[in-house]
Amino acid sequence: MSEKFCIFCGKKPENKNLEHVIPQWLIRLAGQERKDVFAFLPKEHRHLTFLNYKFPACTKCNTKYADMEARVKPVMENVLSGGTISGTDASLLLDWFDKVRVGLWLTEMVYNPKLKDEVEPHFFIDSRVGTADRMLSIKKLDIGSTDGGILFNGTNSVLFTYCPSAFTMVINDYYFFNASNTNIVSPRIGFPIVRYAVVEDKTTGKFFGDIDFGRQKILSPVIKGFLPDKDSITFYQPIYKDFIGVPMPDATAQYVAEHSYDTANGIGGVFVQKGNANNIRYLQENDKTNINIKPINFPDIARDVVNFQNTIYEVSPLKNTETQLGMMINKKFLENTK
Repeated sequence: MSEKFCIFCGKKPENKNLEHVIPQWLIRLAGQERKDVFAFLPKEHRHLTFLNYKFPACTKCNTKYADMEARVKPVMENVLSGGTISGTDASLLLDWFDKVRVGLWLTEMVYNPKLKDEVEPHFFIDSRVGTADRMLSIKKLDIGSTDGGILFNGTNSVLFTYCPSAFTMVINDYYFFNASNTNIVSPRIGFPIVRYAVVEDKTTGKFFGDIDFGRQKILSPVIKGFLPDKDSITFYQPIYKDFIGVPMPDATAQYVAEHSYDTANGIGGVFVQKGNANNIRYLQENDKTNINIKPINFPDIARDVVNFQNTIYEVSPLKNTETQLGMMINKKFLENTK
């Protein structure tokens, strides 16, 4: 696989510069300037520090996403300090996690020799930010005197290689579960969905299937098989770009309009859940929610992320031979580590 492509658009970089996959402001906030990114990989990659963890990008693309980084920085700082964020802030944070997750997927294939020739990417950051349902669940960790730092997990699993939909990330003493995929939120938030989806074009990711116009109500749990921790806060956002221009029944159209931030672009609003009780509510764009949550003991991250990836995969309608294999390997790992 050629490494000479822009991490954002996938084309040959124009006026090439370098993009930090983990942004510099976050590296410094977490005190990771001199820390190794891939301490668990072969020796030839262990020298790679967070500040050196960079990837080619077009200057124009990099400038565009630098604006996102500038806007998301104060939002993340509010999260990490247990402050409050608005619905608009949560939507931006979900955009940012889309960016980071896809960026980690692309760079994992470059820096891990075992994956480099196995997967030829058909999409890049710019074509995946805000294009499918997404969620983010946040926990606070009881880490005592530990300095914190940055740790991401699940990006080197077989299932993530072929279906980069779910991963976890630790930033200082906060633990983030993030996922984005077709139909992971919309069915039980009451939005329209595509059933029995079949991929029409692997390059664009376009698919077709039967349309279900939804129940116009919230069901709990929002994601089947995923129950948030009792000490957590979880955000869900339906994305319905594939339904733009599709005539909807009046009840569906009204429900979608009342629970969206941008109907013209298919961006649903953010729904928030504190703990795991059936208390899911819609956040208006300027509504605020508090991130003040109780710390929990440090979890078994490896098992958590594998379980999480399988759960997200199970509710997605888009499956193929490679992703089925990835899920089987994940299940084997879980059986062997009981």
